[in-house]
Amino acid sequence: MPIVTLTFPHEINASVQVGDIAYYIHTFPVGTSQPWITNSIPPPHDSADREDIREIGPIQSISSSPTSSLITVDMPNFLSTLYGPPAASDFIMFSKDNKVNMGSLAGYYSNVRFRNSSIEQAELFSIAADFIESSK
Repeated sequence: MPIVTLTFPHEINASVQVGDIAYYIHTFPVGTSQPWITNSIPPPHDSADREDIREIGPIQSISSSPTSSLITVDMPNFLSTLYGPPAASDFIMFSKDNKVNMGSLAGYYSNVRFRNSSIEQAELFSIAADFIESSK
């Protein structure tokens, strides 16, 4: 698989991690003749299809310095052949793996017991629980 190195002249998003999937989409420089102006079609931010977003691949490494950041991505052969690597002017984005970055606990069983070890009267104001069904 081809290794693609993405170089940024600034710090990258702090949420980017090794294992995230990198994507890109073509952009148009401001002030250039865009096809949607002459053809009376909506601009890309109003009509961009998901097919316009291209996967680069899983992020393999991330390095930063005060003046630049590098991300190394392992681009699958079929994507490299089909779309090629991103150009310098393309917009780069990333996605987290939902299997790894869940926000809540998953499980099958819970048991909760509340105890008041004080000899004074106490009042329980609120109880809340957050759960995600982990399987059916």
